[in-house]
Amino acid sequence: MADEIYCDTHGESEKSYVCSHLADTEAVALGFNRAEPDDENPFPDAWCNACDLVRIAHDGWTDEAQELVSICLLCSECYELVRIRNTQTDVTLDDLNHLRWKCYSCEDWHTGPCLDFSYEAPIYWDDDAGAIADRDKLSAAEFPKFFLDDDLCIIDGDYFVRGIIELPIIGTAETFCWGVWGSLSEASFKKLLAVFDDHERVELEPMFSWLSNQIDEYEDDTLNLKMNVCVREPGQRPAFDLQPTDHPLAQEYYQGISAERVKEIMSRRLNDVH
Repeated sequence: MADEIYCDTHGESEKSYVCSHLADTEAVALGFNRAEPDDENPFPDAWCNACDLVRIAHDGWTDEAQELVSICLLCSECYELVRIRNTQTDVTLDDLNHLRWKCYSCEDWHTGPCLDFSYEAPIYWDDDAGAIADRDKLSAAEFPKFFLDDDLCIIDGDYFVRGIIELPIIGTAETFCWGVWGSLSEASFKKLLAVFDDHERVELEPMFSWLSNQIDEYEDDTLNLKMNVCVREPGQRPAFDLQPTDHPLAQEYYQGISAERVKEIMSRRLNDVH
């Protein structure tokens, strides 16, 4: 279709246009200027603050001004990533570099932002379950009733995998990660287990999952949010791809999370943040 292009990363997607500065994959916090999106044009042409000075100097996008600005074509999903990376915020990640905090796991003191929080088990796990934790004993021919290690979990016939929800941090190329658990059907669990330590696992199609932890930093329940499990190379936890909804977690997944919000989460989660 005329209004769509093929992106090597995202496949078929709507066309969008940004200035060449924003199209640079290394660019962050350059500013992101555009007209207000609407239903007819959800991805208006966008330009950085430097190009905006050109627009202002010429009292708008005159022919002369446009000749001074180079425009690049992007798919709409790349456009959204560009917007998140280059939108400027009042509080930046650099503003968190002075923070000192005590780690909740190792009890050591650290400085700077903490960008990774995780759950050791699904919410349904009972610490008194008497689980097997030896992967060598995890046979698809006869699954144990309870199993828990760093990656996989079985709870009386229900199956789970540990993965990461990655939230892009606005104005940066960094991500904030929730390490959580998601459910799997028995068939999906068996498929994953069969190739768990094999590079072929990346060829698995995304598998449907229900988010299986309650993240208290969100007023709305996060339990049972719909998502897909995207398996990555051995040694890397799967990525959880949240389905679009109005839930605040899904909004941060697609729209980005601010550095100020990261600081709020750190204050709730860590000891002696100052």
